[in-house]
Amino acid sequence: MAQHIYATGCGRCGCARPIIRTLLPALTHHLASSSLLRRRKAPMGASDHLGLAAVAAAKPRNGRTCMAVLGEPLPALDDPGILVHPSADFAAQALVSSTKQYRDMYQKSIDDPAGFWSEIADEFYWKQKWSPDNVCAENLDVTKGPIMIEWFKGGKTNICYNAVDRNVEAGNGDKIAMYWEGNEPSQDGKLTYSELLEKVCQLSNYLKSVGVRKGDAVVIYLPMLMELPIAMLACARIGAVHSVVFAGFSADALAQRVIDCKPKVVITCNAVKRGMKIIHLKDIVDASLDQSAKNGVDVGICLTYENQSALNKVDTRWKTGRDVWWQRIHCFFCTQVAAQESQRVCCIQLGDIWSTLLQHLSMHLTTNQQTYTGALQIVAGLLDIVM
Repeated sequence: MAQHIYATGCGRCGCARPIIRTLLPALTHHLASSSLLRRRKAPMGASDHLGLAAVAAAKPRNGRTCMAVLGEPLPALDDPGILVHPSADFAAQALVSSTKQYRDMYQKSIDDPAGFWSEIADEFYWKQKWSPDNVCAENLDVTKGPIMIEWFKGGKTNICYNAVDRNVEAGNGDKIAMYWEGNEPSQDGKLTYSELLEKVCQLSNYLKSVGVRKGDAVVIYLPMLMELPIAMLACARIGAVHSVVFAGFSADALAQRVIDCKPKVVITCNAVKRGMKIIHLKDIVDASLDQSAKNGVDVGICLTYENQSALNKVDTRWKTGRDVWWQRIHCFFCTQVAAQESQRVCCIQLGDIWSTLLQHLSMHLTTNQQTYTGALQIVAGLLDIVM
C-alpha cells in the first residue's frame, strides 16, 4: 500500500516541491542506507520542514518501511522492493502515467520554472496573455528593493470562466460538475455544468445588484453545501474578493475576519447538522456582526441560505433590513426576470492575473499574540493550485 503526499511552496521560486511518501516493506539494509534517515539525526532547519512530512513513523503489518521523498536520492525505478507501480490500464488513464514522467516534470519545474509553468498556463483561457519576457520575476534581496515575486505579469483571465463556462462551451454542459453528500445517507445532490453556470450567474447578478464591484470584499461562512463553491465562483466571476471562513469558527473569530476585510456582504446559512447536533450558524453570524459593528464595521447584507435539513425559516432569528434569504434572490433571478435573458447570465469580470481573488482564505495565521494575519491568494496562484 502506498500513500502519496504533495506539498507546494518552494522557498526560492514558488514552483511546486512535491513530496511523495511511499510506505512499503523494505529490507533492513535499505533503512540503514537511507539518506533520509541519516538526515533526520541532524538539527532540522527551515529547508527540512517539507522533508519532515515524509518521515512520519509508520508500522505496517509485515516488515519495515522505507520512506522516499521526491528530490532525495532514490533507488532504481525497477526495484520492486521500494516502489509500487500501478497497472498498465490504470497508468494509461492517468495524467502522469509513470514515475519517470513525474520526475522529469518535477526536474523541469526546477531547471526551467518559467518554461514549465508557461506550458501549464497555456491550458487555460486567457483574454490577454503575458509577455514571454514576463513569465517570472522576483527580488528576494531587501538591499535591492522591495521583496517581489511576479508570475505572468500582464495576463488577464477569469477563474470562473475557466472552471465553468469553458466546459459548457465545449459541449459538456450536461455532464456532472459537482456531487454532494449531506449529513444523512439519504441527502445527496448533483449539478451539471449548465446548472452550475446558471446558479453562479444568478448569485453574481444579485451581488452586482446590491453594489458589489470588482475589488469589494465578501465573507463566506458556509458549511459543506453546494452553495459554498457556488458563492466562491460567483465572487470570482465579478472580481469580488472573497474571504472563506471555516464554518466551525466562533463568533469572535468570524468577527475578527469581518473587521479585517470590511465586506459588503456576508453569506451564510441558517444552520447545519453535524451528526445529530444542530449548529445555528446564523446565530454565530449575528453575534459576530454585532461585534464588528461595535468596532466600526457595519455589514449591510447578510445573505442566508435556508438549509431545511437542519432548520426551517420560521425558527431562524432574523434582522429585517439586513438579512436576505438566498432562495428569494434565486427565485427572483430565475422567474420574475426570466423574460430578460440577460438577467440569467452574467458577464465575467476579466482581471489582471495579479488581482487579489481570495482574502484571508479559511485560515488566518495565528501569531503568538493570538491576533490574525490574513493571507492573500491571487488569481495566478489559484490557477496553479487548480491545475
